[in-house]
Amino acid sequence: MSDRGVGAVGGAQVGGVAWGARDHAAMGLPVSFDLPVGGHLDALADLAAGAAYLEWRRYQHAAALHTEIVVPEEDRDERAVDAFAQCAARVATTLSVSQYVAERLLDDAVALRDRLPRVAECLRDGVVSANFIRAIVSRTELIHGRLYQGLVDADIAAALRKPGTWSTARVRDLCDQMVYRRDPDAVRERREEALKGRCFFTEAGLDGMGTVGATVSAERAAVVARVVERLAAQVCKHDSRTKTARASDALFALVKHAPFGCDCARPECTFTVVDADEVAANAARIVIHVVADTTTLTGPVPANTTTAAVDEAAAADAVPESESERELVDGVGFVAGLGIISGAHVRDLAADPDTLIRPLGDGTDTPLPATQPADPYRPSAALDANVRARDQYCTWPGCNKPAWDGDLDHITEYDHTHPENGGKTTATGLGAKCRFHHLLKTFGDFVDDQYDDPDHPGRIVRTVTIPEGRTVLGPAHTGFDTHPGLDMIVFGDPPASGTNKQSGEREPTRPAPRT
Repeated sequence: MSDRGVGAVGGAQVGGVAWGARDHAAMGLPVSFDLPVGGHLDALADLAAGAAYLEWRRYQHAAALHTEIVVPEEDRDERAVDAFAQCAARVATTLSVSQYVAERLLDDAVALRDRLPRVAECLRDGVVSANFIRAIVSRTELIHGRLYQGLVDADIAAALRKPGTWSTARVRDLCDQMVYRRDPDAVRERREEALKGRCFFTEAGLDGMGTVGATVSAERAAVVARVVERLAAQVCKHDSRTKTARASDALFALVKHAPFGCDCARPECTFTVVDADEVAANAARIVIHVVADTTTLTGPVPANTTTAAVDEAAAADAVPESESERELVDGVGFVAGLGIISGAHVRDLAADPDTLIRPLGDGTDTPLPATQPADPYRPSAALDANVRARDQYCTWPGCNKPAWDGDLDHITEYDHTHPENGGKTTATGLGAKCRFHHLLKTFGDFVDDQYDDPDHPGRIVRTVTIPEGRTVLGPAHTGFDTHPGLDMIVFGDPPASGTNKQSGEREPTRPAPRT
């Protein structure tokens, strides 16, 4: 009988010495929680980096276990419970987790070791949160074993190390963009298989509830969402349901061809009965915005070996020169609210007779109008579309709300009396914000700023400063990175105060300006 581990009986089953008993000062941790607000925020930021480092060590240990137990057996192991399952069982037993959780930990650890070593270094250095690793691993499965996997790893790691903040949606889009542009043929094959596998399903839930779902193409999902949202919005402010509950009722009304109505029971309510069929019939007027470079519409092109320094740095250990010369790269598209789609998907949509292709620029150096002719406060349609395509999501750090569903905010408050004094309606002066973060800035003590990047002409730097004075950079990955052509679209200066106004016309005013 083995006595290994017997000494642990009666003590801490996981981790050995309790963390609370360790030397906090040696680990750089505050010895007290009696700190000012700024001290707590500093500690949280430091702990986030520490958690990333600990997560990196966890993956390193799991990968070492895989190397020790699985690698020597994997080429010839045909047992019903193979070495991988047995390795995962050791982890599951030690940590008291399920076999599935342990196997996923091993899978992620091996992916970081073999496929994404540079991304793993970003985790070690606290550059990326551990929360994003699962998304990065799952979104890069297509590159496993491909000659270009080192290039994709380097591309993603280089982007993660750029100054700025990340959100789940921006990390997802980054990975999809880097993968889709490298192997357009493989991406098309995967999309064709995914379309063949689309399905409809129902699941029984708890407490008499159930789940209904379907897998559809991204653009169809966007259309369904807009129709449901449009019908669910047909209520007054006294409706008692949550937004998601209204959407659930609206979906059923659309399927059942049943009327949908506000539940406030107020006699004067104008939304007592809403014709769901009429709302659905208006679906043809719902616009799904897809942003893509014009070059993406023409198809993949041969890879340019000088296009990116990161490619050159990774080429030596990733792609032989002869293979690199034959490599094709493709553009990508961005579907508002849903993220990145492949270049092939963009071209399929462009070929649809219902699609309207509208260039954001005219291909010349002539500046486009920045504001509406009669109102220098409101952006022109071209500037509105440009800012939303550039920002993609709410620009507040960590927010995933789509820019197309939010507000365009004047970073510096617009001076209605003398617009030339500040808050001009320009590309640099506007930013996309979801309604919550717009209200937070307007009525809270948070201050944001946005200015031209001195190191990258045509691009901008964003910051948000919290009430205690800590300043956080805005998104590291935006539409500029997805669609480089946005840099070249130029807008003219907004009109001066009083331009294009009729005699006696006055600008609207705020009861209390933000400043």
